[in-house]
Amino acid sequence: MPVIDSHVHMEHVADMDYFRNYRKTHGFDYVNLACICSGRRFSTGNNLLAAAMKLSDPHFFAHGGLYYPSVPVVKPIPAEWEFSLQAKELLDCGFDGIKMLETKPTTRKAHDLAVCDPVYDDYYAFLERTGTHIIWHACDPETFWDAATAPEFSFKEGWFYGDGTFSTKQAIYDEVYNVLDRYPKLNATFAHFFFLSDFPDEAEKFLSTYSNVSLDITPGREMYDYFSRRRDTWKAFFTKYADRIVFGTDMTADEFQGGVGDILSTMRRFLATDDVFTFWDFTIRGLDLPKDAVEKIEGDNFARMVAPTPKPMNKPKLARYVEHSLPLVRDESDRKWLADFFEKNL
Repeated sequence: MPVIDSHVHMEHVADMDYFRNYRKTHGFDYVNLACICSGRRFSTGNNLLAAAMKLSDPHFFAHGGLYYPSVPVVKPIPAEWEFSLQAKELLDCGFDGIKMLETKPTTRKAHDLAVCDPVYDDYYAFLERTGTHIIWHACDPETFWDAATAPEFSFKEGWFYGDGTFSTKQAIYDEVYNVLDRYPKLNATFAHFFFLSDFPDEAEKFLSTYSNVSLDITPGREMYDYFSRRRDTWKAFFTKYADRIVFGTDMTADEFQGGVGDILSTMRRFLATDDVFTFWDFTIRGLDLPKDAVEKIEGDNFARMVAPTPKPMNKPKLARYVEHSLPLVRDESDRKWLADFFEKNL
């Protein structure tokens, strides 16, 4: 079975070398780049970086992100940025799926647009019809809404949501459920276990209700604390739903969650051993899953939901995307590097 990290993030050109080395050093057959094109740091450059990586290295998948020409979002969406057309263009260029950050509380607040708004209907219909895989970040840990329980880093990163200006966790869930009820065949993997690691009954209900969704185990470090507190319950769950759980690290070049070796060791020990050990300042208890379950989670499920190997890039279509997207790249040095790269390689 392939070994795939389904969920990492690049931000700048320098990150390309980091992830080439990351893949080789840590034994991944493939790595998937999850692109973010909205927010205080990101633009279409995130998609273009991923396209450059796919052109230069066949071991990388990429899930492209939607670009929003105005934030907060102003309707109607300009015709050239209509969401279903954006998704089609990305897939035609050679992207392997779509990344959604629209329901992270910070993005939801910035956009001021519900993901169940009719403006998205053609987009969801297209993704459902084509079976396109989505990596979808919805909500955040419930502790981030409570000043008494929110971790220190949530305040530093702007991820504390208890001031009354953010959507509640339940309100965001309700938006997602509205979409899934209307488009039940969406092929969506919900990042960070859909933030249900402290709610096994809700996780069971979610997977039993929506037969095409899956959950990834990208940290959210709190997940592994919650999993360990109910170790037997979660072992049964992971065994039952081994074909609907996906491995990913959320790795970034600045290693925000911790050192690469420590994170990978922690996640793999958690899945494959019955070890009891300490990381992220709490005790983790391994699930000791059967070998075939571990293999499904560590690569086979992503390959089945997306594709066994990354799609090749379509150079003529990518050239057209570069032409109208390159001027929107915010970082000047990245924009210049990308312009030079695509001039030589398209």
